[in-house]
Amino acid sequence: MKFLSYCTYLLVYSLLAYTTAFGNISKDLNPHTQVDLRDADDLLGSISEELKAYLKDGNAKNMAKYFGSNLTLSILGENGVYTKYQSEIMLGTFFNQHKPKVVKLTQASNANNGYQYFTFSLATEQTSYRVFVKIGAGSSNQLIEELRIDKN
Repeated sequence: MKFLSYCTYLLVYSLLAYTTAFGNISKDLNPHTQVDLRDADDLLGSISEELKAYLKDGNAKNMAKYFGSNLTLSILGENGVYTKYQSEIMLGTFFNQHKPKVVKLTQASNANNGYQYFTFSLATEQTSYRVFVKIGAGSSNQLIEELRIDKN
């Protein structure tokens, strides 16, 4: 039920952000201006490939390079906002207990508000997990703001 509420919130928030941003931007755009979306798709692909490789290797240290100073982290129902260091330790503990075998990117999106969302399927010998990653659009550095790992 929490997941459904979370998805509904994301949908409503994304629609609101889209209509607000589109309404403000469309007034300022030159009608002869073309926007090249290939760069955004290339960036989306390269980040997802890096994250996929780090997940497959169970490499919390490399994943932590993308963490902001604080991170909303949820691992198997344990939720909280943690520092970069705490998040790295918790993710490392998860990887030590659940060795990744297969990782697949199941969903990727580049929202109009600048956020990027990725969902991965992570299989271990014991079970499968769903990994959700939200990358913020704040500064020029793209940092993970939220990471969730739930059983499939």
